[in-house]
Amino acid sequence: MPLFIPLIIVVIALMFYRFKTSRLTRDCRWRQDRARGLYVCAFCGAEIACENDKAPNICLRDKQ
Repeated sequence: MPLFIPLIIVVIALMFYRFKTSRLTRDCRWRQDRARGLYVCAFCGAEIACENDKAPNICLRDKQ
């Protein structure tokens, strides 16, 4: 029983972390197109140029 409460806290913290980091790109799957210097979403076809070579964390599906 003493391990049950910390285990529940850890599980809730992990679920919260996953929700906060992935909710904006739930459907988007960003693929880097190095030839054009863009990221292209495999789900909706959106394209975006990123300055820092990190995949975007926003969904552009509704902005097309």
